[in-house]
Amino acid sequence: MQFGSLRPVANFKGAIRHVGEWSLHVQCNWKIEQAGSAIATQDDLFGPDEKAHRSAQRIDDLLVKQGPAIVKGVSGSEEGGADILLSGGLRLVISPNSAPDEEDWRFFDPTSDAKHFIIEGGKVDPWSLS
Repeated sequence: MQFGSLRPVANFKGAIRHVGEWSLHVQCNWKIEQAGSAIATQDDLFGPDEKAHRSAQRIDDLLVKQGPAIVKGVSGSEEGGADILLSGGLRLVISPNSAPDEEDWRFFDPTSDAKHFIIEGGKVDPWSLS
């Protein structure tokens, strides 16, 4: 998931793509809620290719095609989770698996070599803060 204004970036082959100012990569449990009900989860992207493609398209429709979702608020939990309130009554809930030595999620500037903020094993990776 990307946030902020899009900006052009060349990949290693020189092809230009547009990326947000910030990126969020989630490898743990997540769900998108609307009116308190889950409308998408990580499980929607598993299974046969056709099912995963339909689910990805539905999520893209929710977060991008109906007008880009705007972040309205962010909060974190002691367990390394995050709750991101979005426009349109949407909410992204990230719930770490808390498996030791496994990355749960990371937040970073995709155009910079700066350190990433990383939650691993349900805790802030100390490298993120050094």
